Amino acid sequence: MSVKVMVIDDSALMRKILSHMLQEIDRVNVCKAVRSEKEAVAAIEKEVPDLIFVDAQIPNIEGFKLLKQISHEYTIPTIMICSPTDQKEITLRALELGALDFVVRPNDINKNWNVFKEKLKSKIKIHFSNQFYAEHVEPMVKQDKSKFQKPVKAIVIGASTGGPKAIIEVIKDFPASIGVPVFIVQHMPKGFTASFANRLNTLSKLEVVEAKDGDKIIKDKIYLAPGGMHMVIEDQEIKLNDDDKIHGVKPAVDYLFNSAAKKYKNHLIGVVLTGMGYDGAIGCQSIKEENGYVITQDQETSVIYGMPRNVEEKGFSDEVASLYDIGSILKKMIG
Repeated sequence: MSVKVMVIDDSALMRKILSHMLQEIDRVNVCKAVRSEKEAVAAIEKEVPDLIFVDAQIPNIEGFKLLKQISHEYTIPTIMICSPTDQKEITLRALELGALDFVVRPNDINKNWNVFKEKLKSKIKIHFSNQFYAEHVEPMVKQDKSKFQKPVKAIVIGASTGGPKAIIEVIKDFPASIGVPVFIVQHMPKGFTASFANRLNTLSKLEVVEAKDGDKIIKDKIYLAPGGMHMVIEDQEIKLNDDDKIHGVKPAVDYLFNSAAKKYKNHLIGVVLTGMGYDGAIGCQSIKEENGYVITQDQETSVIYGMPRNVEEKGFSDEVASLYDIGSILKKMIG
């Protein structure tokens, strides 16, 4: 069984390069390569692909309409291919509209052919894991009932694939004053987190910033970990470090959750949202050991039910909730 892939790119050269590269990936078949929104719709009507790669230069007003149609009407997962220097805002907007993920294209594809091909392959594996490998699932470990106590003193949130849209849903209805700081790790490369923080800041009543080393922790402020750096909490400050990746990612949710658990103990709420992999589980274990409270997103509303499932199956989740309820749950708990 192969994964049928469509490529949308207005450059004939890039369509040829991407098609050739994708065809080199085992169990991937490029069924169509088109240059425009109109051609894409016509092609989908004839043969529905399993996955679509879209160049980030494509989305204009009509392109964004196409993305919404692909995501919501056709329910075809879409991955954006963007430049390392620009197209950040367009890419983030596409993720809000339902694009599954994005991959950064190298400046010189010929020199980075195999590296870029592996990135494309990894994105395909995220959504079609059953065709590529079987995940090992450990049995649930029963945990004692939470001894979490109010008042809440901080909230930590971790997310990966599908996270940008999920994070917006969680924080958009927070009031202008919640009385606690919020810390977020979203798996995202360097350069994109600044744009994402700016985008969140326009949608949230709370101030949202990309965290800097030495930032003083202030209530009613949301701190987003910068791409390429781990974020931890020490005393009343945020510290950034360049330690090795864990779970293949930097920033990592576990770094943040572990440090927050030590500081806020049983007055901390941890939230694990949609994403592939195991990041966040060790951090949630730390939160539970300090008697904090953990909320995980449910399978029905997760783009990828990997990170939250792993936390739940290990017995570290106090509450499994729909994405559309998590914001309200947090507001009630802050009270």
